[in-house]
Amino acid sequence: MNMNEKKQKFIQITDTHLFSNKDGELLGMNTQASLDSVLECIENEEDDFDFFLCTGDLSQDGSVSSYNRFKTNLSKLGKEQFWLPGNHDNLQNMRNASNNCEIQSVLNLGKWQIVLLNTQVQGTVFGQLAEEELILLEQALSVEPKLYTLVAMHHHLQNVNCEWLDTQKIKNGHELLKIVSKYNNVRVLLCGHVHQESDESRENLRFISTPSTCFQFKPQSDSFALDSLGPGYRWVELYGNGRINTGVRRSKNFYYDIKNTTSGY
Repeated sequence: MNMNEKKQKFIQITDTHLFSNKDGELLGMNTQASLDSVLECIENEEDDFDFFLCTGDLSQDGSVSSYNRFKTNLSKLGKEQFWLPGNHDNLQNMRNASNNCEIQSVLNLGKWQIVLLNTQVQGTVFGQLAEEELILLEQALSVEPKLYTLVAMHHHLQNVNCEWLDTQKIKNGHELLKIVSKYNNVRVLLCGHVHQESDESRENLRFISTPSTCFQFKPQSDSFALDSLGPGYRWVELYGNGRINTGVRRSKNFYYDIKNTTSGY
């Protein structure tokens, strides 16, 4: 294994849940402060990386000002940003804030491509892929069959063994898997939404989820419950031979008093 092989490295940021007011709180947590602690961790821990991949629920209230502040916060690290929406996001306001330049469909990265899919269904918490998203995926895979592929989306595709969360997964995920099964170039299905870390391999596919930059959901819980783990992010390295190296890091400088009486958000 040649560790000197050229690679692309990105940082996944997800589920920041910012408000128009920087002092806004969700379940008793100041989400701006928790994001600040994560960005400080990235600045201290990551020697170099190429870009941010931001996988939805960037805002809790969908305000333009929350997206503008999110963009400004990340811009301080001097890296390009690519966004996709989650169930809490206002897609039009995201586009207005980003000037349409960060919300991309397909990123070409040498031997790799990243396909960003929109799983948002307005007014609902669960995910679904519209026909145009499935067409986008199939076109990307068929046009570039020799490129290793990572598919990124907000909602999870497979169960994460949390009964209440698994009612919110992508409703037509079987259609995505049917497309993927026709090609041998897809390596990773990456998501946010579940506010917890997971990494599971099934045949040649890795199903990966990433912690939120704010509070975490307790794994393997039948009903809504919060975990005591701190806010975090995921780093991902994509190598030219198809190899993937990834891990999660969490802020060690942020304290949050879990509100165990909270029944949901």
